[in-house]
Amino acid sequence: MLGHGVHPGKDTASITVVGAGIAGLTAAWRLSQAGYRVTVFERDAVAGGLAQTFDASGEPLEVFYHHLFTSDTAYVELARELGLEHTIAWLPSRMGMWSDKRLWDFGTPGSLLRFRPLRFSDKVRFVLGTLRLQRTARPESFENITAAEWIKTHEGPRVWDAVWGPLFHQKFASEAEKVAMVWLWGKLRLRGSSRTRSGMGERLGYMEGSFARLTNALVMAIDGAGGAVRLKTPVQRIERAQNGFNVMTDAGTQRSDRVILAVQIPDYLTLAGHLLPAGERERLGRLRATGALCTVLEMSHPLSPYYWLNIADRDLPFGGLIEHTNFIPPGRYGGRHILYISNYLLPEDPLMNADERQVLDLYLPALKRINPDFRPSWILASHHFRAAYAQPIVTTGYRQLIPAYRTPVTGLYLASMAQIFPEDRGQNYAVVSGDRVAAEVMEDLAESPTT
Repeated sequence: MLGHGVHPGKDTASITVVGAGIAGLTAAWRLSQAGYRVTVFERDAVAGGLAQTFDASGEPLEVFYHHLFTSDTAYVELARELGLEHTIAWLPSRMGMWSDKRLWDFGTPGSLLRFRPLRFSDKVRFVLGTLRLQRTARPESFENITAAEWIKTHEGPRVWDAVWGPLFHQKFASEAEKVAMVWLWGKLRLRGSSRTRSGMGERLGYMEGSFARLTNALVMAIDGAGGAVRLKTPVQRIERAQNGFNVMTDAGTQRSDRVILAVQIPDYLTLAGHLLPAGERERLGRLRATGALCTVLEMSHPLSPYYWLNIADRDLPFGGLIEHTNFIPPGRYGGRHILYISNYLLPEDPLMNADERQVLDLYLPALKRINPDFRPSWILASHHFRAAYAQPIVTTGYRQLIPAYRTPVTGLYLASMAQIFPEDRGQNYAVVSGDRVAAEVMEDLAESPTT
């Protein structure tokens, strides 16, 4: 945690944060704690970014599924600081796999032995490969080889075809075979502390009343420290001004000594790309991401016994089924069963812009394939959400593309999920990013109070 010490220039420096996601709010809170004058601008009507919520039968629920791993210590520490650690429940979860036209338990040694899409020799190579990844402490050897190449070499083509390949294609679409092995290393290695001694199976965390509790606590803390969070106030452009910046919003222009853009790369380029050197713009343009399309169903019946069901079948139109009420009891949601249908798509995919009815028409026959008893009448309410930038595509050589928190423009800073590496993006690393960018701003202000 950053302290409350005296910083040169804190009485005069004004700081604007663009974006009220977890990273932006964390940065704003740290800077407000230190006595700086902070304003956060957010284009949406609610704070939280990808962790914002909607009403599900009277209970707030995230628009995109969220949980914590026990390794997410930065988030847990921030919750403790804000008096919310006691609201995090750590619960067992059950994982399944849809493969070869049927459901399989997946995630325990016993379930792997029963997983018939892999031969015994494949299973041995799968386990040995997983153990090798978990026991390799440094990521460098995985950064310049694709996951497809590494898995086919070390675990075998069948493991790629039956397990990892379909999942990578669902997560990264046509870019799947370009994704570096370091991305999977991060999944298996850095989150390993959530797993039991068996090496498989894990406990996950969820905040009572949704993760909006932490978002709301941050907004209140910023306000209490003299800062301001202005919702429904989109920023249109950032311009240089004498000794600072002009932040142009729908509500007018605000001068600021320093600006943090806690946004994704396309928004960064839209708002401030004209201030950057041409080479920097070109490099950033090579950072791509898949978008997230998430349909949330409130249902009268459960679809499956699993919290997390991976879809290892490219014929199905979605990549994952996350049955929230197989993790959190349905009584929290008036007895309704909550199902997230997850799909990651490239921005140009027509489905990204399809309306809810078109998406449901595509999905419902696939749900019936997974559970033949499923009926559309089970659906009591449906909700449809999309985010154009949700999963960075981590290609080989990705480290060389990552922008610094300090941009080439003095006084302008960036905090984006594209900078999270070798870990994968998530709430925990958003907190880490917010802490880091705030620390760099304060270091620079300590050296030079004005821009």
